[in-house]
Order: sequence, then structure tokens, then C-alpha cells
Amino acid sequence: MSKASKRQKLTPEELKEENAKLRRQVVEGYTTPEDRQRIVETLSMRNVGAYALVLFLPPVGIWYIWTRREELHLNNTSVLAWTFVGIVTFIGYLRLIIQSL
Repeated sequence: MSKASKRQKLTPEELKEENAKLRRQVVEGYTTPEDRQRIVETLSMRNVGAYALVLFLPPVGIWYIWTRREELHLNNTSVLAWTFVGIVTFIGYLRLIIQSL
């Protein structure tokens, strides 16, 4: 039997109720005021400047993000992601320099 045939079929009313219940759980459980505030803080002009440093001067930007991660309100995942972006950008710059020689 296929997986689809094993699923319980819901009536349209039951489906609407289930969707409404899931939407309420998402709104109530996954977004707290602290999460919203952290998102707002990570989009500040200071953070945008730090992200620009990572893109245009990767060694300086990576250092800046790692030393000021508490002030920039970045969690470890964000710091690692921006570090990866900086490393990839730096390698791209090195490749362009080598190709131009």
C-alpha cells in the first residue's frame, strides 16, 4: 500500500479545523517577543555594516563579527553562517587575484 492510501481522509470542515489549530500553534509557540526583538536587532545599521565588512573585507569582517557577536545580538548559527560567507568571498577574491596575474 502506498503511504497516501494509509493516511486518514479528512472532511473539508475537519481539514479547516486542523489548519486553524496548526496556525495557532505556530503563532503561539514559535515566535516569542524575545525572538522578534532579536530579529529587529540583527537588522540594525550596525549589523548591516558588519555584514558589509564580511563581504568587502572578509578577514576584518570575520574578526569583527566574532569579537562583537554579543553586541551584535548574533547567535552561533548566524556567526557561523557569516563566517562561511566571508571565507567563500575571500577565496573568490584570491581566485580573481591569481587569475589576473
